[in-house]
Amino acid sequence: MNLRKKIIFLGLVLIIIITAITTSSFASEEKDYINQALKLINEEKYNEAVKELEEALAIVRNKADLELVNLFLCEEYPQMFGIYNPIENTSYNSSDTIFIYGEPRNLTYKEIQKGLYQLHFKAEIYLLDSNNNVLLGEMNFLDFPLTSRVKNSEIFISSDIPVSVLSLTPGDYKFRLVIKDVLSQKSTEAIVEFTFTE
Repeated sequence: MNLRKKIIFLGLVLIIIITAITTSSFASEEKDYINQALKLINEEKYNEAVKELEEALAIVRNKADLELVNLFLCEEYPQMFGIYNPIENTSYNSSDTIFIYGEPRNLTYKEIQKGLYQLHFKAEIYLLDSNNNVLLGEMNFLDFPLTSRVKNSEIFISSDIPVSVLSLTPGDYKFRLVIKDVLSQKSTEAIVEFTFTE
């Protein structure tokens, strides 16, 4: 019986040691890329340094919290990443269309085969009144799987919503957008406010 306890104890110690070594090696992976990039910069090999820094950034993004940044109501429908014109007056009437733009940041990439990457996120949108009561909600607002040869970080979401379909009375409202990273199970949300006048 005593021998059995010793074997179990040694097994647990071995598991703890392996876990510690594995964790520290993963934690240093991005640092290795950064150190290699610094070495390449000193050698004035800038293109190679960029590749090392991009690898480090991809690792850090996978570890970082998911965010939804640059969430704006816009003057017109946004066509591309970073190309949008935030609207100054967020008062709308029933003949207007609301254009929304936002950028999910720190999405998780998974290598599904050598040189081929996948990301997958979903979005929900909710219409709230000024007291944060949910008036409308669409849980399947967006389902965005992407398979790519590069770990693209220039991802954006956009939508055009005719005000007439919202059946609003005059007052202040909010859209709450929820982004869920399918691969990491991370989520985030952000709110954008507007006023309905008639």
